[in-house]
Order: sequence, then structure tokens, then C-alpha cells
Amino acid sequence: MNGPVRASIDVAFTPQMAGPTQVAVVVDVLRASSTIVAALEAGYRSVLCTGTEERARELAGPGRRLAGERGCVAIEGFDRGNSPVFDGRDGAQELVLCTTNGTPALLQALSRAREVLVGSLLNLEALVAAIPADRAVAVICSGTDGRFALEDTYAAGRIVARLAAPRSDAARAAELLAGAYPDPCEALAESAGAAALRATGQASDIAFCARESVSALVPWAVAGIGDVAVVSA
Repeated sequence: MNGPVRASIDVAFTPQMAGPTQVAVVVDVLRASSTIVAALEAGYRSVLCTGTEERARELAGPGRRLAGERGCVAIEGFDRGNSPVFDGRDGAQELVLCTTNGTPALLQALSRAREVLVGSLLNLEALVAAIPADRAVAVICSGTDGRFALEDTYAAGRIVARLAAPRSDAARAAELLAGAYPDPCEALAESAGAAALRATGQASDIAFCARESVSALVPWAVAGIGDVAVVSA
């Protein structure tokens, strides 16, 4: 645990538990935050995040692709689901993303914090380096339908372990949980989220999301028009 001492670090196990903070890091390892990082790596200029199918469809237009899921399954009529595996942009500049847990968590974080970053295992080291050293930080786990999610808390613990800061009890608990798993693949594979992906034939996304620090991108979110978060690197 090296580096400058930060004001404080907290972990919210669900978005509903998050209070006001200076910096929020939103984590939805399986899969929204991983998909956002991967989409920007694939060359999308930005990701427009919304919590409803209706708003996502309103955002459809030239140069945009619709992506999203309900119950881990791609939304009917959308161009793709919520998989973080991209084969290219097909000429589109923006991805419109609507998911069950991750995009609503991102929107909620924008009402809680001055600065909002998107975190995953994929960009772990770059994310930690980008977190301002003198601000109060809260890692907000997207959870699953308002409940605790193992994979998100694991990632939160990995982030906490890399920051020199006074910890809340929740942050200490997340760090201890993360330390119980020697390998990220094991932590993700044991989660209910992973079980849902296996049940829907998307098990390959689990291993993809478990890769650590393979991206140097740090997505930042700002409030767009209406219920939309605009995320770019």
C-alpha cells in the first residue's frame, strides 16, 4: 500500500448505500463497467448510458449502436447485448448502453459525487493511478437487483488495497474479501452473476472480465441531457 495519503475511502455494496462523496468509482464487473472500458478500447468515442430501454431507443441514430440486456439477455431490437467482447465499431462513433444494474448505478453516482470514474479489473492499475490523491473516494458496487454482488465487492477490495487512505468498515471488509481469493477468475466464477452468464451461454465473458490491468483507459462520466450519462476516456 504505497502512495499519497487520501482523505478517505469507502465502499458502497449497492448504489442505494452510497452517500455524498467527492469522487465515485462505479464498478459492475459482470459486465457494464467492463463493457464500457472495452468499448472505448475498441474505438468508440463515448458510451451513452441510460437506465431504460425507452430512453436508449430515443438515443438511436446515425453513428450510434444500441447495446444492452435484461436478465443477462440482449434486449430485442438492439444491435448487441452487454458483452465486453468487441470485433470492431462498424463505423459507429458512440455506443448507447442500457443494463439492469450498471448503467442505473452510474446515473445514481452522478447525483452523489463531483467526479465519477468507471472501474473494472480490466483497467485496475490505470484507474488507481487516476484517482485524485486528496479527495474522499467511494467505490460504488452496482450489485444485482439491489443486492450484494460478490464480483463487484471483490473488485472494490482490489481497488481499496492499492490506495493509501483511512478506510471505512465497508472498505476494510471489501479488502478482506478480495484477499480471500488468490485469483480473480475464481472470485468471479463463484458469483451469482457468473452463474447467470453460464446459464445464458455467455460463460466466455467471465474470463474476459477477469483479466487484470489490460487497459490503460480510465473512463470518466458526466451528466448528459435527461437520464443519460456520457462516458469517455
